[in-house]
Amino acid sequence: MLATDRSALTAESREIDYIRVSEPPPIVLAYGIGVDSTALLIELDARGTPPDLVITGDPGVEKPETYAYQEMMAAWMGARGIRYETVRYTPRRFKHWPPYYDLLANVLTNATLPSISLGRHSCSLGLGLASVLLVRREGRTGRATR
Repeated sequence: MLATDRSALTAESREIDYIRVSEPPPIVLAYGIGVDSTALLIELDARGTPPDLVITGDPGVEKPETYAYQEMMAAWMGARGIRYETVRYTPRRFKHWPPYYDLLANVLTNATLPSISLGRHSCSLGLGLASVLLVRREGRTGRATR
């Protein structure tokens, strides 16, 4: 009787067990164009696990050398098939007049000083972060890198 029961369990009559594993979420690198984020980007690529997207928040008033370096790194990422987007804050609703489109205009409109003048080193962090959060909230990306 036991042998008969076993013979009844063929591959066709048995249910197959599955372990459902969802795909991992995309890896997005917030690239500040600095030493640390560049090192992380290069290391991820060297390990064979490049990010799915690299995004930079442009405050609008970087030095020309910074934009030149950004273009060089964009070409480096393009050669490796790494998607790269640059986003920039564009005011839609504003409480200050005139509206500001970059960090310098923000400082002048609000009569404030960048934090670097007070001994800190995150003068563009707020506007860059605001740009990234705005893009994330609205589900869009800004202009692509030159």
